Amino acid sequence: MTTLRRYTLLGITTGDGTPTHLLSTRPAGSIVAHQVDGRTERFELTDVPLYDGTFAAEPLDRYL
Repeated sequence: MTTLRRYTLLGITTGDGTPTHLLSTRPAGSIVAHQVDGRTERFELTDVPLYDGTFAAEPLDRYL
C-alpha cells in the first residue's frame, strides 16, 4: 500500500515566511524537483520526522 506523506522543503518559505510543503507517495531517498523563484531545485525526500509531523526534504543544489 502506498502512503501519502507531507514533506517540508528545508530552507524554502512562502512569501509570508511559512515553510513550503509538498505531498508525495515516493519513498525516502527519492529525488524530486520543485520550482523555487523561477528555477528548478532538487530535493531528497527523507524519513526524518520534523516537529510539525511532516518529513524533511533536503535541498541538493544549494546549502541551507
